[in-house]
Amino acid sequence: MVSIAGLERLRIFRILGILLATAIACFSIIYFSIPIQDTQQTQFDVILVLGNPAKDDGSIGAEAKSRLLEGIRQYQAGVAPRLLLTGGAVMNRFVEAQVMMQFARSQGVPASALFTEDRSRNTIQSAFYAYQLMQAHDWTSALVVSSPTHIRRASLIFSHYPLAWRMDAAPWPPNFPLWKWLWFWTSEIGYTSYGRIFGFPNAGQYLPHTHFSVPRL
Repeated sequence: MVSIAGLERLRIFRILGILLATAIACFSIIYFSIPIQDTQQTQFDVILVLGNPAKDDGSIGAEAKSRLLEGIRQYQAGVAPRLLLTGGAVMNRFVEAQVMMQFARSQGVPASALFTEDRSRNTIQSAFYAYQLMQAHDWTSALVVSSPTHIRRASLIFSHYPLAWRMDAAPWPPNFPLWKWLWFWTSEIGYTSYGRIFGFPNAGQYLPHTHFSVPRL
């Protein structure tokens, strides 16, 4: 026979379970309803590859390599005539865009098809500086390449710019740890959902017009 105290604990656990399930459902709707494109076009002025930190020895990191290989694949398929690689020196002294450019050259991409943005320290700044460079070259459209968990946050950021853009999710690196995969999805859903509702806390001058948009179901 279950005691009254036991029944009370069970009731509390059920309430907490319902609240947790409701919160997960709400965050998932807010996150997964973010559009990952604002155009139907299949040809673009540039393929924009968002950076990721290099290894401490200066070689390209696994995620950056995966993103760049996807960008090169799209370039070779004729989606755009050039690649724009973004990212400054964030986690160590190596500039992400420069490391990616060196790897792209090793894969046969000509220097004339490679452009870099090497000042940014996060995705918001990458979009800001990349847009400035695109304006200088009269480029108005971009295929934006990033990791699967990152494309919706990038979409939310690029939606503030008058560009025709579409996101392209690069595959995960080989043997990517399950714990890291779970952590990336959990943290991105939480942070991006927060950013969609309240704006990104690190936006500053780089993303001045943050606003909430009601999810489209």
